Amino acid sequence: MAPAPRRARAPVIAFAAAGLLLAGAAFVAGRYVAPAGRSSGGPTVVSFQQVTDSPGVETQPTISPDGRTVVYAAGASGSSHIYSVHVGGRNAVGLTADSRFNDSQPAFSPEGERIAFRSERDPGGIFVMSATGESVKRITDFGYHPAWSPDGREIAVSHGTFFSPTDRATRADGLSAVDVATRVRRVVVGVGDAMQPNWSPHGTRIAYWGLRAGGQRDLWTVAADGSEAATGGVSVTDDPAVDWSPTWSPDGTFLYFSSTRGGPMNLWRVPIDEASGRTRGAAEPLTTPSNWSGYYSISRDGTKLAYASLDWRSTLLKVAFDPAREAVVGPAVSVLKGTRTIRDHEVSPDVQSVVFTEIGAQEDVIVARIDGTHYTRLTDDAFRNRSPVWSSNGQRILFYSDRSGSYQMWTVRPDSTELTLIPTPRIAVSIPAWARDGRVAFSELPKAGTPGGWYILRPGESGGTLELQPPIDATNFFWPLAWSPDGTRLAGGIQGPSGMRLGVLTLASRQYVTQPGSANWLAMAWLSDGHRLIVRDGRGIWIVYPDTQVWRQLITVGGYVGGRSVGLSRDDKWITYTETGTEGDIWIATLKKEK
Repeated sequence: MAPAPRRARAPVIAFAAAGLLLAGAAFVAGRYVAPAGRSSGGPTVVSFQQVTDSPGVETQPTISPDGRTVVYAAGASGSSHIYSVHVGGRNAVGLTADSRFNDSQPAFSPEGERIAFRSERDPGGIFVMSATGESVKRITDFGYHPAWSPDGREIAVSHGTFFSPTDRATRADGLSAVDVATRVRRVVVGVGDAMQPNWSPHGTRIAYWGLRAGGQRDLWTVAADGSEAATGGVSVTDDPAVDWSPTWSPDGTFLYFSSTRGGPMNLWRVPIDEASGRTRGAAEPLTTPSNWSGYYSISRDGTKLAYASLDWRSTLLKVAFDPAREAVVGPAVSVLKGTRTIRDHEVSPDVQSVVFTEIGAQEDVIVARIDGTHYTRLTDDAFRNRSPVWSSNGQRILFYSDRSGSYQMWTVRPDSTELTLIPTPRIAVSIPAWARDGRVAFSELPKAGTPGGWYILRPGESGGTLELQPPIDATNFFWPLAWSPDGTRLAGGIQGPSGMRLGVLTLASRQYVTQPGSANWLAMAWLSDGHRLIVRDGRGIWIVYPDTQVWRQLITVGGYVGGRSVGLSRDDKWITYTETGTEGDIWIATLKKEK
C-alpha cells in the first residue's frame, strides 16, 4: 500500500533512529475492525486501514482537511524527505525528494493548500510549500513541529525537538507563534519545556507536552494569545505515564494523545473544555492494533485519524576484537534476539554474563549468560528500570529507576536478591557510571528553568558523599558515561546547541578534551590501557584516541544509538553492540460519532 521510493530497511530519520524505545508493535495488515465501545458522546473507532507498507519507517503523518491525502516523513542513509499519498492509493509522491537537506515534521494548513515543515536547509527552520511540493519559502530560521492556527495566519512552533518521548532529558523552554505573512514572532509559552504544539479548533488554546521536574512527561494547554505565557497554562495530565502527541478533536471537546498509561504506547483521549483547557472527565483508551502509536492528525470532519505505528526488534551481538591490531576478528555472533527492544547493556567483569535493559510494555533489567542461556529477570514490574552496570567484582548491578517516585539509583545482586536503594534526595538520576573504586558519576535530569547538572557519589557510611561538579559553561552540558580503568578520567557526551560531541574530563586538572563533529548520542567504553575508547555513533563503532582526536572505524552499523548500545569486555577481547530491525507505517483510524 502506497510505498515510498525503495530504500534500505534501517531507520535513519530522527524519529526512527531513537524513537524506537517503546516499540514492540504487533502489526495487523489491511483493515482491522475494532470491538464496539461506548463513551459519553465521543466517537468510536470502527476500522483501521494501513496506508503505507514500504520497508523502513514512515512517520509524522498529517492528514488533509478533507481526509483524502496523507503527507508523512520517511528516509534512509542519513536523509529524511516528505511524501504524499492518497488514502487508498499505492503510489507515494516525493514532495521534497529532490532536496539535499533533511525535511520532516509536515503539517497541512487549515484549507489544505499548503504544508508547513521543518527543514535543515541552512540555517534550519520552518518552511511552507504548496500541497504539491512547489513554491517553497522560508518562514523562520528556528523552530520544530509546526502547527497552523485555524485561520491559517500563524504557525506555532516549539524551540526544540526530540527523537523519542521517553529518552528526552534536555529541556527546550517555550513556544512561539509566527505570523506567516510578516514573520513576526510572539511568545506563547515563556518558561517551561514545550513540545509538539497543536492549536484548538476555535483558536483559543494550544496543547503541548513537556518534561516536569524529575523527567515526567505530561500534557498542558495554554492560551493562544500569550496571556498565560508566564505560567505555561493548564495541566491536562500529571501522572507517571508517558503522555505526548496531543491533538484536538475538530469540535474541541476531546484531546487525543499517545500514552503508556495502559501499558504499550497507544491512543487515548480525554474530554476537555476548549475555552479553559481544563479536563471534563477521565482519560479513556481508543486502542489501535499497534503496540506503539503516536503522531496523530485528524481530518476536519473528525472521521479520519492518521497515526504512525512502530515496531522494533533488536539483536545483541558480540564480535572478537584484537586490541593490538585494533581490528575485529571474524564475524559478529548473535548473543540475544529480543522480542522487544534491548537498549542498555554491559558485559560482566568475568566476561561470562551480560546485563541489559529490555523495553516494551515494561522496562526491566535482565541478566543472561554471554552465550544467551540462563535468562534471569532482575526486575518485573511497571517501573522504568534503566541503564544497568556491573560492580568491579561482579557481585552487584547498579541501575536507575522511578520505583521510589522519582529516578533514583538502586543495586541488586545478579540472582535478583537484595534490591537496595542508594538515595540522592531531591536529585533525579540519569545514566549512572560506576568506577572500579566504587564512585558513581551521574547526570541529573533537568529541573524547571535549569539544564540539570552532574554529580559524583563517593561511597561511605550513611550513603556516602555527594558532590555537585562544576559545569563546562553556560551552553554545554556534560553527560558522564564511562570511567577510565584507573578512575582518573571520565568520558562522556558534551551536549551543546549543535548536538553531542565526545568529551573526556581529567578529574585532577578539571580539563576537558573535546572531539570535533556532533551526533544525536554517543555510547562508549574504555579499553584497559585507559588511553583508547570504543565509541559508537550513528555511523558505526570506532576506536578513538581522545587526546589526539584520532578515530578509526571498526564496524559499520546503523540503527538506534542511545543509552549503552555498545560494550567492551574487561579483557578487551569482545565488543558487544545492539543491531536493530525496524518497521514503521502510517495508518488511518475511521471514527464514528456516537448518538
